[in-house]
Amino acid sequence: MSLQTASGSIHKRAVFDAVSELPHADWNKVQNGRNIYLSLPYLSALEQGMGGELNFFFSISYNTQNEPVLIAVFVRVKFVDKRKRFGDSVFKLRFPFKKKLENILSINALACGNVFSAGENGMLWVEELQEQDAFEEAERVHQILMNHHDANKEVSLRVFKDFWPQTVPSANRLIEKGFFDFKIDVNMVLQIHKDWKTINDYLMSMKTKFRTRAKAVYRKSAPLTIKTLSAQNILEESKHIVRLFDGVLEKSDFHIGTMNPKTFAACKENLGDDFIFTAYYMDEKMLGFSTAFRNANSLDANYVGLDYTYNESYDVYQRILYDYVELALQTKATELQFGRTSETIKSAVGAVPVDMTIYIQHKRSLSNVILKKVIQSVVPSPFELRKPFKANFKQ
Repeated sequence: MSLQTASGSIHKRAVFDAVSELPHADWNKVQNGRNIYLSLPYLSALEQGMGGELNFFFSISYNTQNEPVLIAVFVRVKFVDKRKRFGDSVFKLRFPFKKKLENILSINALACGNVFSAGENGMLWVEELQEQDAFEEAERVHQILMNHHDANKEVSLRVFKDFWPQTVPSANRLIEKGFFDFKIDVNMVLQIHKDWKTINDYLMSMKTKFRTRAKAVYRKSAPLTIKTLSAQNILEESKHIVRLFDGVLEKSDFHIGTMNPKTFAACKENLGDDFIFTAYYMDEKMLGFSTAFRNANSLDANYVGLDYTYNESYDVYQRILYDYVELALQTKATELQFGRTSETIKSAVGAVPVDMTIYIQHKRSLSNVILKKVIQSVVPSPFELRKPFKANFKQ
């Protein structure tokens, strides 16, 4: 797409619909190793694996000295609701709105952010650019895309996802642009203690009952064979990966974007040791898998697949969570982001909830009012917070 003239601290901006078209030097000058989800190898992997299903757009904004100051990724994606999460709230509203709301809850969106991960992975800016100005510029680019035929096909929803509490005051600039904010399910985060050098150090910081539970998980899962898969291995196991992934999706309330084995393989090929795909076998039968990204100082737990027929017998999911902790220690991460869902189980391994905020707007005024009522009636899923560490242990 062509350059667009800007005002204020932004002199111009450019939008592209392929990674190959990007001026890589300009993109990397802003990205500078700060976020793997905005790295060119990762974005190329998404294009390789998901290009036939999703449409990606990439923007670079420049200051008056023609220096890149902000980069952002936008994706056109379908929000899929299975009537489990929002249904009750929808049908409490008056009947005349019912059909319109049904359309809203199965809807195409143009999102600034990464639909395959939780966190602030959609935009980056240089230190010289004020944070509020960065959000105003990103919103301006979003609006340009909404006015562009290639990006706005059947798109009704504008989305900016998802922001940590410390960013919300600046992100609230979007509210002035007609967006409204709402809390989604929390991101469960485990801070890695400086004294944890091994998994045993971690276990010894736990209260007795939680440490006993962890040891029971290791005993039950001991018969499993655990393998780290290469890109070729991932492709060879595609059928089993899809089967396990579908098992998890079947239990989910809704989803925005889901990866496929081809994308996992491309991530492994492009990112090497910064993407880890772990598979869990019993007698050569894959019972589960997990994926993780090394993102700066964080280890990000990503997708999990499970065969629920065997999950309880071998504590596969619980073992995956403890293996994430061990992987965080091995990679010397300072925090482990477990992401959303299964909050109670994740809190039992030490993760604590952190609020995440999404900004959303329907392009039609009336639908935006209706959608706002629906979203305001939905609150993050309740859960029981476990506190596994000893009383005198300070994270």
